[in-house]
Amino acid sequence: MTARSSSSPRKLQYPIDDHDWISKLPDELLQMILSKLSTEEAVKTSVLSSRWVDLWKWRSHLVLDMNRVLETTPDEHVYQVSVQLARSMTKAIENHRGHLESCIIHHNVSQCKDGTLQSWIDTATRLKHTKHLTLTAHIPGYIRWYKGASLLRLLPYTFSHHSLTSLSLCGFSLLYPHAFGNCGNLKTIKLLNMVISQASVLTEVLAACSSLEVIVLQVDFLTRLGVLKIENNNLKFLQVTFSNEIDRFEVYATSLDVLDIKFIKGKRENIILVAPNIQVNKNAWVSDHGVHNPHLFYNVSSYLAQEEKNIWRELLVNDFHDMKRYGSLSVSVDITDPKEVEILKETLLMWGTNQMTELEILFKNKKAPREEGECSTNDRTQAKPFPNAAFRVSNVRLYNFDGSNEEEFAFASRLVI
Repeated sequence: MTARSSSSPRKLQYPIDDHDWISKLPDELLQMILSKLSTEEAVKTSVLSSRWVDLWKWRSHLVLDMNRVLETTPDEHVYQVSVQLARSMTKAIENHRGHLESCIIHHNVSQCKDGTLQSWIDTATRLKHTKHLTLTAHIPGYIRWYKGASLLRLLPYTFSHHSLTSLSLCGFSLLYPHAFGNCGNLKTIKLLNMVISQASVLTEVLAACSSLEVIVLQVDFLTRLGVLKIENNNLKFLQVTFSNEIDRFEVYATSLDVLDIKFIKGKRENIILVAPNIQVNKNAWVSDHGVHNPHLFYNVSSYLAQEEKNIWRELLVNDFHDMKRYGSLSVSVDITDPKEVEILKETLLMWGTNQMTELEILFKNKKAPREEGECSTNDRTQAKPFPNAAFRVSNVRLYNFDGSNEEEFAFASRLVI
């Protein structure tokens, strides 16, 4: 007899009413039905009959959210209600069986202080082998001004389990980097609406996560003193939002293809970028006054063309509530490669009806081989205007432009109004 995987649901026999046709469906179909429900709704199905008691426990995704209740709870009752909800959430995650693809936990700040959050993380990673973990702290209005309220109090190496590849933290304060020790397992990290004691702490966190390919930072620092240094040759995507200034910001990333500057402060000489794939004007976004315009650098590569497009759209757009972009764009693209052209088109459409401040385009020298029967870029753009009629840009800079190249000339002509 072969051993059964711990992540596979057991085939249990339950007495089923002859008229209960739904309960007679195979486990796989019932699991598919439950996957369309929220975690809360799926758990409630356990009361339908003995057939349904354990079905929800084999979900591959859990969302444990107390914020929806706390948002309508009077401030004076928030703590008591959060404790009750935390017990239910603990029971749900402990009753779950098998492994988890993703786990999302929205909780109250009180769980940061009493050890509950640590327990949830340990269960999700070490017992459930969760791949993608998201933690969000809800801060009641009456203590929202106090930045220490959501202090992340965790044990060393908390996020170092080999199964965990993606981590998203939102609404926390971080004083020390210990919880991120030996986190070479992480490929993606998102630190959103975070308060960090100083830049050197974030430098240590990112250095301990040596395998990161995606970094999203939306952080404040308690002091401007210190240097934020990101040195990672695996890094492909970096998105940055700093609302206050730090002494220096350095990036050394030989594989970086996307640099998305949302908001940043700092003098020109205090911002260092060493990224060979970012070949356009690297200082285009840096002003002499220390406050810089949003700027997206995009090296459209074969790697990005092969990746699932929704991953990059999520990182560039969806995390900011599908708001239209503004600011400038610098892009390197092979205009003869259909896949790269399609990514470029989607990128330009992110601005919608907003006028782009500046567009820099570096035409790559390489020419993609065209498959038999495949139409040229020029043919496709005749059928569908590219960019579309709503696209507006104030200034355009073209590098490596070859006026005799049909595709490059056709594209450039569509930027002229």
